[in-house]
Amino acid sequence: MSPEEGAAYLAAHKFDIAGPALTAAEIQEQKQCLINKIFTIGFMMHRYKSESRAWAPFVMDNVVGENGQCNGRSGKSFMFRALSNFTRWLKLSGRNPKLLENQFAFEQVSKHLGIVVVDDCDEYLPFKQFYDNITSDITINTKNVSAYTLTFQDAPKFAFTTNYVPKEFDGSSVGRMLFVVFSDYYHQRTEDNDYLETRQIRTDFNKDLFGSAYTEAEWEADINFVLQCVKFYLSVAPLQVKIEPQMGNIIFRKYLRDMSDNFREWAEGYFSVDENGCGDNLNREIVREDAFEAYKRFSGVSKITMQKFTKSLKGFCFTCDYIDCLNPEELHNSGSRIMRRIEDPITHKKVLKEMIYLRTKKEAERLKNPPPPPPTQQEMPF
Repeated sequence: MSPEEGAAYLAAHKFDIAGPALTAAEIQEQKQCLINKIFTIGFMMHRYKSESRAWAPFVMDNVVGENGQCNGRSGKSFMFRALSNFTRWLKLSGRNPKLLENQFAFEQVSKHLGIVVVDDCDEYLPFKQFYDNITSDITINTKNVSAYTLTFQDAPKFAFTTNYVPKEFDGSSVGRMLFVVFSDYYHQRTEDNDYLETRQIRTDFNKDLFGSAYTEAEWEADINFVLQCVKFYLSVAPLQVKIEPQMGNIIFRKYLRDMSDNFREWAEGYFSVDENGCGDNLNREIVREDAFEAYKRFSGVSKITMQKFTKSLKGFCFTCDYIDCLNPEELHNSGSRIMRRIEDPITHKKVLKEMIYLRTKKEAERLKNPPPPPPTQQEMPF
């Protein structure tokens, strides 16, 4: 649509998450994100703590960028600053990855706090160090005063905001996280991005929210909204559900980070595809060790482990637009691995080697719809 049509559409459908220009999938994604935020606000504003629901919202950007790209200005921190109008909160800077090495980091934490927000977390902030603070009691060290313990029930709930995907994606970490994502609807235009303008919260409301110009009616509307969030959370809590947004972009970003730009450059060459949708190292079994050594020669990195190589390879297969899968299940013959006896080029003896197989999407489609067999002698016309 033209710029004029776009402006007219935005004016007619301001804040409309189900506008006619959106696809059914986009509408579903936006509704799920909204419900996730309502659920999260209700969870954070409800002071009762359950050990089976000991979560910490992990709030991040949903936009997919390059490795190391720092997105922001999307409203993540504002979400919790808004809640600070309704409960006591403490903001800790997450920019310091050694935050918890300070024994007095929690000296301002008390049973009167509702929320502790670790804001703008550094990419390397170790989330695992917060495990006990989220799911157990908290030891409070205060200068010139003896340390004391704040029980789990009296301790505030924790939340984290960051521009990065979490480094820990294991079960212990994910089980403690309540994922929340923010789109780049609000953003800052710079010379390094493709945005056409800067859009802030003030752009839509023509005022600073919760500022001196905020009206009594607006305060009442916000109080009512927060109460509705708590009501919604309590209504679904007996169902033992954790409502989260669609995680496709987050998983994609996680695999990009696992892979690294250096590995992606190598893999795009080693597993390159030709115009026929194939390549020398695609749709066939390759000795995993040979590919590993090829990458080490390319990168000049000698200390990389096979485990890290395999993790990066999975990341490449997930993010590559022409790869269908890594190691198709029907080829497995040892657990989830492909093991073959092949001839050693030096000793000429058969040795057991682990293989890798990258199947392209074109090959997967061919296997689903194989060409018809050639006609038999009886079927051939005379």
